[in-house]
Amino acid sequence: MTEHIDIVFAIDGNYAEPTVVVGNSIRANVADETAPIRFHVIDCGLDAANRARVEEGLAHAGEVRLYTVANQMRLPHKIKHWTSAALGRLHVGEVLPADVTRAVYLDVDTLVLGDITELCNVDLAGRTIGASINEVGGDRSWLLGETAVYSDHGAEPPGYFNSGVLVMDMELWRAHNVTEQATEIYQKYGDQLRTHDQDVLNIIFSGAWTPVPEKWNKLVEHSVHGRFGNGRLDYLTRSEGLVHFIGGTKPWHDEFPANSLKALYERYASALAPAS
Repeated sequence: MTEHIDIVFAIDGNYAEPTVVVGNSIRANVADETAPIRFHVIDCGLDAANRARVEEGLAHAGEVRLYTVANQMRLPHKIKHWTSAALGRLHVGEVLPADVTRAVYLDVDTLVLGDITELCNVDLAGRTIGASINEVGGDRSWLLGETAVYSDHGAEPPGYFNSGVLVMDMELWRAHNVTEQATEIYQKYGDQLRTHDQDVLNIIFSGAWTPVPEKWNKLVEHSVHGRFGNGRLDYLTRSEGLVHFIGGTKPWHDEFPANSLKALYERYASALAPAS
């Protein structure tokens, strides 16, 4: 068992409010109300107002630590709904203090519906990271040479994972210089990769990651299952694991349909996020 529940976010100003919501959803569903939670927020472009909002909002759920990265990896330009904050998770090895030995990274377009302690304490079987298979493109692979060559097939078992939820053994991450490896890969191939940090991590951990229960990364929107959770809303809203809103339209957007997922998100946002 971990002494603390260490949660990592990497955000810019576009995601200050959703960070508060997901952080408070974590606290609301931890069975032990006294369990100490530490939120490690990698600041990838927060102004003073957004920093204050994140610090004040998350303080209701646990201890808050904010970090800046001197030489943050950046996208060449905004791509779809991604910004350079997507690369922030690659820097965990240089910002998290040594007393953090096990951490969970979460994208902040998630909503935690179960006790995160279960995920924090999952058996990594000696691996550096645990993750869930990417439901779309779980067999993707990359071959690195003079250029990065993509294939829809050929992933080493257990496959190609989604990087939005990661359980990280930070001692192994540091020992294996994962952040340094990630920096080298991104500097050489970053403009050729399709899903940025996710591709970088899948290259580093090809065939060397541990699957965690799929309920801990229930993807809401993609081409296989339909948009906005259609067809499996009962599964997605079940009080277990977490849901991950991977599309460009998020539940806090007006364009997201008024279904049970949106209602669930709004319930957490209105009940748990402190008033502005």
